[in-house]
Amino acid sequence: MKYGAQLYTVREFCKDRNGFRKSLERIAQMGYSGVQISAVEAFENEVSPKETREWLDEFGLVCCATHRPWERLCSDLDREIDIHQTLGCAYIGVGMAPKYCYEEGPVGWRKWIDEALPTITRLSESGLHFCFHNHAIEWQIQDGERGWDILVAESDPRLQFILDTYWVVHAGVDCVRLIDQLTNRIGVVHLKDKVVSGWETRFAPVGGGNLNWSAIIPALNLAGTQWGVVEQDDCFGEDPFDCLARSLDFLREQNF
Repeated sequence: MKYGAQLYTVREFCKDRNGFRKSLERIAQMGYSGVQISAVEAFENEVSPKETREWLDEFGLVCCATHRPWERLCSDLDREIDIHQTLGCAYIGVGMAPKYCYEEGPVGWRKWIDEALPTITRLSESGLHFCFHNHAIEWQIQDGERGWDILVAESDPRLQFILDTYWVVHAGVDCVRLIDQLTNRIGVVHLKDKVVSGWETRFAPVGGGNLNWSAIIPALNLAGTQWGVVEQDDCFGEDPFDCLARSLDFLREQNF
């Protein structure tokens, strides 16, 4: 498994082209092999996919995944395919399902499964993977069922999951057992730790929280995960680049 950095972690530094380029350079210098492009304002407004690919190549990085708006995948899929082929990125993710899934429960999830099939098929034909990124809400019981269970059991098996370890644990789910159930469907996983702070929990650098990485990382390797992408939604006043560096240092020190 290779390690990448989720640019959402350093989104405040990627608002213009200079900040975006410098962020890529700093992440490469830490020793990361790739990045996930998500919430990068400069990529949306200033820097073309072609130039982004040139920078990635220059710094020895790979775009291992993205998060893209579902509406854009529906309305301009050919353009999205072109963007990802230019980037050399095989995993196209959505950060959440459409709003109606969470509002309508099982009916909404089954509706989206049907709606997503043409996108999954078209991307697959282009050598790309469509991916769903979880939070904790997908394990909410609505009308006696959980959206997560419906999605895993009834979706096209080509659907991939960008599994987020923090939110899995936050939902009270056994992370290792879940990984075992998703063999060959989790090419990209978000490595995100969870620490107890007083009466609350919060995000932490990998190794700085309570997740059982000595069990999680081997399980991911057995499940065929290609990329472990380090993400920290909020660094609580710490330097996000320092948090990314500490996460990678921990993974290396543990020989993961």
